Amino acid sequence: MVKKLGATETINNTAEDPVKAIKEIVPRGVTYAIDTTGNTGVIKSAIDSLATAGECVLLGVCGDITLNLMNDILSESKKISGVVEGDSNPQEFIPQLVKYYKQGKFPLDKLVKYYDFADINQVIADSTNGKVIKPIIKIDPELAK
Repeated sequence: MVKKLGATETINNTAEDPVKAIKEIVPRGVTYAIDTTGNTGVIKSAIDSLATAGECVLLGVCGDITLNLMNDILSESKKISGVVEGDSNPQEFIPQLVKYYKQGKFPLDKLVKYYDFADINQVIADSTNGKVIKPIIKIDPELAK
């Protein structure tokens, strides 16, 4: 899916060391890494894959993570930033996304899949195995009462 959306490289972190694979593609490391998982192992790999003065942006909520500030951050002047709810102005950002979608520049229909609440087990399975990027669960208003 990500290749269809424009990714030039993909790494299967269950089959290979992601930091080593990234450094083979970009020997000095990446300038930016964005984590959307909130998984502390993925976050640590993202930080380790950064180039000197690189920045890791965290979008997902995570638990505790242990870092050695000197070795992991300060020695190479790396940065970690957090983003909450997109850090955007919704009155500007949402209309811009709609405009991009209408122009074919934002493939929302390829990123989301709708499920009925009754199919919750399928949602979990599809999310776990990577069949869906962003599952959206529809709840019957009658069930919500």
